[in-house]
Amino acid sequence: MIAAAAAIPAAGHAEETAAARGAYLVDALAICGRCHTTPGPGNKPFAGGRVIETSAYKVQGSNITPDPETGIGLWSDEQIGRAITQGQRPDGSRMSTAMPYNFYAVLTDADRAAIVAYLRTLAPVRNQTAAPLYAVAPVPAAGVPASGQDTGRGLYLATLARCLSCHSTPGADGEPDLVGGMGKGGASFEGPWGVVVAPDITPRALAGWSDADIRRSLVEGVAPDGRKLAAPMQAKAYAQLRPDDIAALVVWLRRLPEN
Repeated sequence: MIAAAAAIPAAGHAEETAAARGAYLVDALAICGRCHTTPGPGNKPFAGGRVIETSAYKVQGSNITPDPETGIGLWSDEQIGRAITQGQRPDGSRMSTAMPYNFYAVLTDADRAAIVAYLRTLAPVRNQTAAPLYAVAPVPAAGVPASGQDTGRGLYLATLARCLSCHSTPGADGEPDLVGGMGKGGASFEGPWGVVVAPDITPRALAGWSDADIRRSLVEGVAPDGRKLAAPMQAKAYAQLRPDDIAALVVWLRRLPEN
């Protein structure tokens, strides 16, 4: 696990409230609404949503609004934090790895509290989501290995954005291989856009890209040749990232190990 990443966290602005910091992390970086909002028109943000199915489980993004009956309104701050960083519900049951708590385990205490503060500001929405179905009981997810020489801000941001979750080669179990396949691409994503294979993002693959090229791909979703990147690349969300945070991500990408 990236214990060192939390030592030099992504900086917030001094005047920023905890809830505002949480909104930035949830909406621009972790993009929690992608799984916790039902796709399509007329959806209710964060009231539960996308169905995720693998050979090990079938789950639906849960309702994370403060509704007391179908959401997290009765959960304590500590319980919400434990769900985010440990994948554990208040009743002690474990969540599937569809909830990427092994990545979020690097959250600093301040940023974890900021996310909780932001979730508390959401309008409560009554919406019961489907119960999870497990082929086998969930087990703790493996930690995220240190990735490159940058153990500071870029690594912290990239871990929360789960860049390596999408851009690492899947292992035999379907989970990203964060050792031998780290950053090498190969995962397939199917949706309205068709089937898209995540590309290699190691320094070798990006050798012909300038820093400006990488920045444009992140915030505009456009490759150096002008090709529009497919929807799984969350450029609309990343466009909200501050320039210094984008710069830190570029540094991190340049230092990913080749293996």
